[in-house]
Amino acid sequence: MYSLPQGVRQAILAIWITLAISALSALAAKLSGLSSGNYFVFSIIVYALLSILPYKLSRRSNPARHIYLVLIAGSYLLFAASLAEVNKIDLVVSILLIPAEVFIIYRLYQSEASAWFLSK
Repeated sequence: MYSLPQGVRQAILAIWITLAISALSALAAKLSGLSSGNYFVFSIIVYALLSILPYKLSRRSNPARHIYLVLIAGSYLLFAASLAEVNKIDLVVSILLIPAEVFIIYRLYQSEASAWFLSK
């Protein structure tokens, strides 16, 4: 077994935290009536699928690192494009998570992390 660099370990922990916050946000939106049951179920399924990424990252998957970057960039582009239709809870949570997502990307793409992902 190989040990994770500190930056990768921090990024993976931050990903788990952002997924948990996002799932709680989806639950809060459902319970407050700001989103439908179907949207809630869809959101939880998406977060469950995204939970594969931290696992793959911990297994030194370089493609998972790039997929995470593309998914985050794409999700914020879609978020910006549909800003008028986003419920208040999702809006606040998405804005508050921007620094965390920047931190995650930064840690996953630091030279130490890049070297670790590329050395198999």
